[in-house]
Amino acid sequence: MLGRIAGAVRFREPLSFYTSLRIGGPAEFFIMPQDLDDLRYALAFAEQEDLPLIVIGGGNNLLVSDRALQAVVVKLEGILSRAKFAGDEVAVGAGMPLSALIREAAAQGLGGLEYLAGIPATVGGALVTKARTAEGALIERCSAVYFVHPDGTLGEHRAGGPAGERTFDLPTGGILVGCRLKLERRPAQVVQKALQSRLKVWKESQPFALATAGYIWKNPPGDRAARLVEMVGLRGKRVNGAEIPLKSANLIINRGGATHHDILALMEIARERVETRLGITLHPEIKLVGFPAGAPFEAQPMELSAAR
Repeated sequence: MLGRIAGAVRFREPLSFYTSLRIGGPAEFFIMPQDLDDLRYALAFAEQEDLPLIVIGGGNNLLVSDRALQAVVVKLEGILSRAKFAGDEVAVGAGMPLSALIREAAAQGLGGLEYLAGIPATVGGALVTKARTAEGALIERCSAVYFVHPDGTLGEHRAGGPAGERTFDLPTGGILVGCRLKLERRPAQVVQKALQSRLKVWKESQPFALATAGYIWKNPPGDRAARLVEMVGLRGKRVNGAEIPLKSANLIINRGGATHHDILALMEIARERVETRLGITLHPEIKLVGFPAGAPFEAQPMELSAAR
């Protein structure tokens, strides 16, 4: 089965190579599908071996266990990570980094995605996790979303209704493989100027030169998790190599040598202190992969899933 896959197949591959936190133990099987056929073979292999299949996307919102993962881990590549432009529309694979899509669109004089600049995610991850800014979310530009069911059949979701009201929930067990977007034709220099302005503001507030995941906590209704963690005095707090940075208290950075234990310990300190002092319970935005059911912070057991 694995011999049919055109993309790379690796055994006991360290997932720390593929997560933005630079943390993660070896995956028993690591596959980089180049197209839908490769992905179908990976699905069939996982079923044959009775192993969970995990899609890691860009690894930007994940805390992966340092322990070995008995799983088939997939990172979409090839045509599943590229964009094809036609007029003001673009068909894009779920594995393409959102930043790369925005840059390519801007170079062709296509705008409408600048407000998402700086979000560390793949296109698929941005859709699955419903990543958004105050100006909106990627789904609002989608005319169609494509996914593969566990049995390998291709599904399609047609996005209808007003852009601001569009929603998409991945079917149980489905893997998002791409989408079609409607963009706006503008002078390239206008799009580039807007993009650079947005990126400047983002970079000034984020310590992304260091190894970090996306936001750790979901924002409570009517408030910001970063403000709450800052209020209880945890900016700059460290546990070994893990640190809550000064620039944003809703992040954790790996200053070198941090383990998943360090990240979890820092999360527990923040959760406990915010709850004790402010009476507000924080819920994780980051996804935990490779931890058993019942682990801290509602950790997700390894199962067929998609991640940012």
